[in-house]
Amino acid sequence: MKKVFLIICDGMADRPIVQLKDKTPLESAVKPNIDKITTRSVTGLMHPVDVGVRPGSDIAHLSLFGYPIDIYYPGRGPFEAAGYGLEVKIGDVALRGNFATVDNDLIVLDRRAGRIDDTRGLIGKLSEISVPGLKLFWAKGNSHRLALVLRGKNLSGQVTDTDPHETGIRVLKAKPQTGDKNAKRTAGIINFLSDSFHEKLKYQDKANFVLLRGAGMLPEIPTFESRYGLKAVCITGGGLYQGIGKILGMDVIKNRKFTGKPNSDISGKIKTGLAALKSYDFIFIHIKAADNLAEDGNFAGKKKFIEKIDRALHPLVNRDDILLILTSDHTTSSELKRHTADPVPILLAGKNLHVDQVNFFGEREVSRGRLGHIKGSHLMPLILDYVGLSKLKGA
Repeated sequence: MKKVFLIICDGMADRPIVQLKDKTPLESAVKPNIDKITTRSVTGLMHPVDVGVRPGSDIAHLSLFGYPIDIYYPGRGPFEAAGYGLEVKIGDVALRGNFATVDNDLIVLDRRAGRIDDTRGLIGKLSEISVPGLKLFWAKGNSHRLALVLRGKNLSGQVTDTDPHETGIRVLKAKPQTGDKNAKRTAGIINFLSDSFHEKLKYQDKANFVLLRGAGMLPEIPTFESRYGLKAVCITGGGLYQGIGKILGMDVIKNRKFTGKPNSDISGKIKTGLAALKSYDFIFIHIKAADNLAEDGNFAGKKKFIEKIDRALHPLVNRDDILLILTSDHTTSSELKRHTADPVPILLAGKNLHVDQVNFFGEREVSRGRLGHIKGSHLMPLILDYVGLSKLKGA
């Protein structure tokens, strides 16, 4: 059976930018290795979730891995919490959060507290907070990020965020999304915690509050291996993606050099993935920073980072013994500084594929590819067929 090598470059796709002569960062980047791989690939455009859907990275990855989001999406909190090392059990409510800066009236001044880095002391202060009848578990994430797990009886993930997702707006009150008494109780607990955050952190210069969002409870989720018969490993620096891998039953390989930032050791990820082919059938490598650069409006930095990715992919140029997939989980517009619903380019390279005439990997060029337009839910069936694991439908 052919091994699978899936590389997802978070937010790599973009829209044309005037300063790049109406090209995208991907189109304007010098990327000889990726383009050479493209010449032996079948290519196309992919809507990670569906046409017109502007996906978050969490639902996009679930969709790409073939897990229907209306059945299996628990909210982002459980993924982040698992990725940051917390155990998430059935019945727990998990939330993701940011250390933030607010004024005396709880108006949000900075949702990321200046992208504060060392938050261990702050996590220690939060750990002093208690709620009768509940256990609270905290974990530090990357930079300003954190996760919280609530464990106890009569909880619900059906509550709104306290994070307004914009500056200049007052911290929100959590509200139940249903009339269920457990949702009302959980919203009340979160609002109590918000008051406690402010009391514990009010004397901090920057990180004087915690904004919570993405509450959720885990459903019963089948493992990736039980679903597809492929033993999988996840190689990434981002907590969300480590959490997705863990919850889907993938092994996770971590390395301090895999930072999820522009300084991440991408070459190290590729080498680690190639070494893992001895033990695993499915290698999932996630590369993050293009998304962050676009959300900061840094299209030049995004272009430069894509060129860094290209250099790291040199060992894969002639590897036709594996099924190599290169794509993105969503488009991130450097101009709008957010995700958009635009489709993303995708290539599949390996032996015995119907190679098309596309020889340049870019958002517009791959529209001529043999794959045409597909959805994220089509990816795993395509992979299974190419590696000989698809099942016949019909007689």
